[in-house]
Amino acid sequence: MRRSKAAILAGMGLAAITLAGCSSTDTGGVSEAMSPEPMSLGSMDSGAVASESVSSGSFDQKTSDQYLTRNTSISFQGSDVSGMTDTVLSITTEFAGVVSQKDIRNESELSYSSLTVRIPDAELEAYLDRLATVGEVTFLSTSTLDVTTSVIDLDSRIDTLNTSIATLTMLQADATSVTDLVAVESEITARTAERDSLVAQREFLQDQVDMSTVYVSISADPAATTDSPNFVQGILDGWNALINTFAAIITFAGFIVPFIAALIAIVVVFALIRAVLKRVRSS
Repeated sequence: MRRSKAAILAGMGLAAITLAGCSSTDTGGVSEAMSPEPMSLGSMDSGAVASESVSSGSFDQKTSDQYLTRNTSISFQGSDVSGMTDTVLSITTEFAGVVSQKDIRNESELSYSSLTVRIPDAELEAYLDRLATVGEVTFLSTSTLDVTTSVIDLDSRIDTLNTSIATLTMLQADATSVTDLVAVESEITARTAERDSLVAQREFLQDQVDMSTVYVSISADPAATTDSPNFVQGILDGWNALINTFAAIITFAGFIVPFIAALIAIVVVFALIRAVLKRVRSS
């Protein structure tokens, strides 16, 4: 029984050393023996991984050497913002894209809209070419981020955790006491939780690689938004201007009344003083 317990403890120690070695490995210094081949973009094109792969955290290998995420911003101007917005939505559906955010601002008429769209990365250039026909493009910018080292690091850590969990599962079957069983189960739970967290990060990165984000802004052309003549509106504007003028005159009159009253009082006092002085001189 002592030998069995010692074997279990030794196995747990070996698994811990293996896991620690992976965790301390820098992403830029992964050895050729441990770094897996990059996975293929097609393995997660649909945004889902096979149930077996998800449960174990393993990913299919990719033939390309780089994982790139791309974000694009594009702005349009036109006379019909509503129609342009509908056209962008239609093109997005045609390219199997997803609208994750939509903002439409209304004043007297539709004057501004913004969309956040997710498009399959392989279709990004063709999608942008189609968008360029919607209206006058006033701004276009695409940024690219290389996440290859992050992907390689996550894949290596996931593989090592899978190996460690498999080793601990074998030790669990050989446990001969409740204490040993609880210790092994605790280690398995902790490492499974860590692996699942890394798998979620890996799937998020893969989604960013597979689907590019496009920020679309549509605004009205200032030259095409001049108001048409409106006789009734002109009458209303003139009437309002007249009322405002009378209100201003009345307000001004009320403003100068105290000054006029003070001036009259000063004149009366001055006249009284002059009359008194004249009477004193005559006497």
